[in-house]
Amino acid sequence: MPYVLGAAGVARFTPTPQFAYAGGVMPDGSTPAVGTDVTSALITASSFTTPPPSSAFMFTLGGGVQVPVVPHWVVDVGYRYSRIAADSTLSASPLNTNGMTFGFGYRF
Repeated sequence: MPYVLGAAGVARFTPTPQFAYAGGVMPDGSTPAVGTDVTSALITASSFTTPPPSSAFMFTLGGGVQVPVVPHWVVDVGYRYSRIAADSTLSASPLNTNGMTFGFGYRF
């Protein structure tokens, strides 16, 4: 049994940046150990401002097929494409995802 799907909605972004020190001199003149979390130091030095939470329109399109293997049992294979119209603070272009789904289920 082939199927198609579509969905529309709103995606909520709540950015939580995290920066790890890789090298060089920090804005305050320090040189922490490589891999140290320096996010708070960059925010305190006004070198970075955390983007505020935001919402954006999103949609999903997809399709697939369910194949009965024995009575009441099916195998499901599908594909989904999603696009989120993120604002330019988070990304210069919309965010796109592609996904394959595989499943095995029981139908009543």
